[in-house]
Amino acid sequence: MSKKILYKNQTTRKLSRNEKQRITIANLALIPSVIKNYIDTLVKVYRPTFTYKLKVEFFYYIIVTIIRRQNTYENKALENIPVALNATVLRGIKSDYNEYIDWLIEQEVIFKAENYVAGNSSNKYCFANFILPSLKEDSGSEIVEMEALKSNTIIVARSIEESEVYEDNKHLLKWFNDGLEIDFERAVTYIKDLSYYEGEIFDLTHKKVHWNHQILALHHKAFYATRNEESDFRLHTTLTNLKKIFKPFITYEGQELIGYDLKNSQPFFLIFLIDSIINNNDRISYILSKVYSKKTYNSFMLQNLRKRLSTESFQEEYKMFKTWVLNGEIYENMESIIKPKKRLGSYFANKYNARKKVTEIKKVDDVRALMKGVIFTLFFSGIKTRNSNYKIFKEAFPNLVDAIELFKGNDNAVFSKLLQNIESECIIDFVSRKIAKEYPEMPLFSIHDSLSTTENYALILEDLMPKYIFEYTGLTPKIEEEKWKKHHYQVDYVKRVELHPEWYAYNDF
Repeated sequence: MSKKILYKNQTTRKLSRNEKQRITIANLALIPSVIKNYIDTLVKVYRPTFTYKLKVEFFYYIIVTIIRRQNTYENKALENIPVALNATVLRGIKSDYNEYIDWLIEQEVIFKAENYVAGNSSNKYCFANFILPSLKEDSGSEIVEMEALKSNTIIVARSIEESEVYEDNKHLLKWFNDGLEIDFERAVTYIKDLSYYEGEIFDLTHKKVHWNHQILALHHKAFYATRNEESDFRLHTTLTNLKKIFKPFITYEGQELIGYDLKNSQPFFLIFLIDSIINNNDRISYILSKVYSKKTYNSFMLQNLRKRLSTESFQEEYKMFKTWVLNGEIYENMESIIKPKKRLGSYFANKYNARKKVTEIKKVDDVRALMKGVIFTLFFSGIKTRNSNYKIFKEAFPNLVDAIELFKGNDNAVFSKLLQNIESECIIDFVSRKIAKEYPEMPLFSIHDSLSTTENYALILEDLMPKYIFEYTGLTPKIEEEKWKKHHYQVDYVKRVELHPEWYAYNDF
């Protein structure tokens, strides 16, 4: 069987036009109690008059969507950042959706932070200063049902089995059931007593709002799953947005979970991408055509890439970089090029704060973390970045960086989307599907570039994951074990308690 046929048989089915016009939302949602009570009281006393029949559940839906969008990988700081709402989805649920948003703004529940500029930005919303103090003081949440929003165009999924992505990803999503549990009381106590996080002491109150939302979703089995072929194509679930600090509290049917991460996954998939273009791999051809427009993919970009990749100067640089990545020595070798210097016993990096639109100096724990930041800048910054480390690396690998910049074109975000699509096709649609077919009784959970299972299946997963990654890519991966119960953050926590007992209430971890 050819690679092309094998690949197509395992690709997630595309939705028909009629299916795309229908919108699926989860029935169960978590909303902060203080906001729900405030909205319920105002609706009862000062009932708003809208164009169509009032559905108070739509207020809840807007609030929950803002929290969920704030609770993403991009918002690592878990701040009250402004987030965009999908107007197409909102309009599909309620054609008069703007009246609901305007009412929430008038009641000082949310705040419109950025005006729409055609072609540049969308309206963005966050919680208003009026509601924030109450939200921080009372982090309790309530489960609400969205059944009232059901219509001819709206499907309300009463369980994860009814989500629009379930059938195509059943081999992973079927394990989101009553067996997946969190030690809720210990997790709540952990959040309550935590005052020192990621090397800094600062106000954690808004983080704790998000953390409570994450663990409550697991506690109440409010499972959800999404996968957008038009975006990163990653499978997003209740677990993918869970902070690592809560992994020690998660079990499946009482058993510890053990995960295996693909080390240096983004550089690894870059190597696969370049090798595949050189060798005309059908898998990559399909993904490229999906991510880029036909005009870009079929003409200028691909021609220029193949020309660039075939030069002797590129091959020289690429051979060295590829060796670093596959040997798991990329960060150590990059250090010898960047030659970072310590100041006051620590490393510091310039990081651009998109919300404040300024570059800030941030303390970095160690040189490895600093080099990871350099890779992140190399892959995901704009080609006009002024980052000094980017320039140093480009001087050492001018041809490699030029090739990466060709992938970025006028939009650096498209390269990130490309690598995430490759990762997702490999891990979700090939590796995990192969493992699930061979061992259908094995619980299997994905978190982007990693797969996890229960302790009694760990050795099987450890053996099969690199085997099938190699089968997909032709490259030998480095896999790293992660025991959820013994997550490194727990070690850090204990260590910091010993060093700074005045900052902690130690909870017998």
